[in-house]
Amino acid sequence: MKKCLQFVLAIALLIGFNANMHAQTYVGSDACSGCHSSKYNDWIGSGHPYKFTVIENNQPPVYPAIVVNFEDTWMIGLGNGTHTWTDIAGVIGGYGWKVRFVGQDGHIVGTAGSAYSTGVGHNQFNFYGGEDLGWSNYHPGDVKIYNYSCFKCHTTGGDTTGTWLAGVEGLGTFSEGGIGCESCHGPGSEHVAGPSSSNIDRVYEFAHLDNALGGLSIDGVVQTPSPTGNDVNFLCGTCHNRSYTNPINSSGGFIQHHEQWDEFTATDHFANNMTCISCHNPHKRVIWDGDGIIMACATCHSDQVATTNHIGNATCIDCHMPFAAKSGAVRGQSGYKADVRSHIFKITPDTASMFNESGSVVRDDNERQASYSPAYSCLGCHNDDPNDNIPDKTLAEAAAAAKDMHETTSIFNPKSIALGVFPNPSNGNTNISFSLKNEGNVSIKVYNATGQLVYNIEREFKAGDNSVRWNSESNTGVEVISGYYFVKVTSGNLSSIQKLVLVK
Repeated sequence: MKKCLQFVLAIALLIGFNANMHAQTYVGSDACSGCHSSKYNDWIGSGHPYKFTVIENNQPPVYPAIVVNFEDTWMIGLGNGTHTWTDIAGVIGGYGWKVRFVGQDGHIVGTAGSAYSTGVGHNQFNFYGGEDLGWSNYHPGDVKIYNYSCFKCHTTGGDTTGTWLAGVEGLGTFSEGGIGCESCHGPGSEHVAGPSSSNIDRVYEFAHLDNALGGLSIDGVVQTPSPTGNDVNFLCGTCHNRSYTNPINSSGGFIQHHEQWDEFTATDHFANNMTCISCHNPHKRVIWDGDGIIMACATCHSDQVATTNHIGNATCIDCHMPFAAKSGAVRGQSGYKADVRSHIFKITPDTASMFNESGSVVRDDNERQASYSPAYSCLGCHNDDPNDNIPDKTLAEAAAAAKDMHETTSIFNPKSIALGVFPNPSNGNTNISFSLKNEGNVSIKVYNATGQLVYNIEREFKAGDNSVRWNSESNTGVEVISGYYFVKVTSGNLSSIQKLVLVK
């Protein structure tokens, strides 16, 4: 009887907590800025606040100064070229990859149901990294209404009832345009009234109102939100997926955008209990040279970083997080590089397609685990531009080269070179000492935590003890930042590697 009462009490508390969270109201991200100014300032410079902007007083959106989105050309190029901001009720995106426009009738401008450039298209402007990628036609033959089914992942506090646009019924409502603080922490009226860790959710797990599954499915098993849980992957996955199930959706030869959760759940990283915030600071941006990445690949993969049989300055993510996903446009000439870095990580070094026969999903079966083809990991760079001084390769050549990319091609024998790195940690001036049996040519390379070569010298050294002083500058004279580095000394068929910590 006692256990039954305890169970009933636990259920009552759970229901009460859930009801309490939903009883609260949304107050807006600005209400968080007073107590959480640092996180707020990071967030306001990220892409989340700009997923949807409601147009007020016929004025265009204002983006952070770091964003290069060619905004002054939008109204010139949109649809038939006759539109002004008086026609526009809202802007979707505009921060990092593309932008679309909602007319005063609630339809996407240029689509079949819109009163503005009806069915004309020329209604999605694409850009990435400061590059103008031009206009494309977004569903010109379809009716596209900007209602809950669309804005649920572009706004905060979305609801299927009411309407966000005066004069247009049935669109649904939201409390704030863009992904605000309460998208991830839940409605905060009680917390603002009396700040406490007990009346705000650290990780606000929820399911969209039109989610028939009630959660997210992994291999047929539905994960449902927990009102007392802190499943970061579930929270991020609520919007960073396309179907609430985990096949990695693709079309047109690329992974579709917003598939990061589907990609990640198919990886060994997920199987080993990593989460999105293992690598990401959720408040900070990654694009536009942001510092939102908090985990270096070398933290877990130091051997692979130190032993990389690749010349040039390619980094870990160039190969293991290639632009195999598409949001707005394909870039370059290879046909294998779009504008979103994928999160699959694994490469299968063969010439087979990474997609199923119809091209609708990434293969993930007994014969081929979800993984990249070298077409995307290699040819996206090697065949990108015939004038970029990167040698072109065939797919077969790329697959062959990828097979031993992290294999030790020389004899690893630290005692034969007797490498020493000191002081370690170093404040910026580091002595690299080594001992040679015979006089000969020696290469000294320093890699950063992402596997990028930052310093390299190669010359003759005498037999016996030798020492080189590195002042923590790259070969171009740029001072490197604090962090983990790897020093590799090679002489003939002997190599030695040591980890270096720079603390400035």
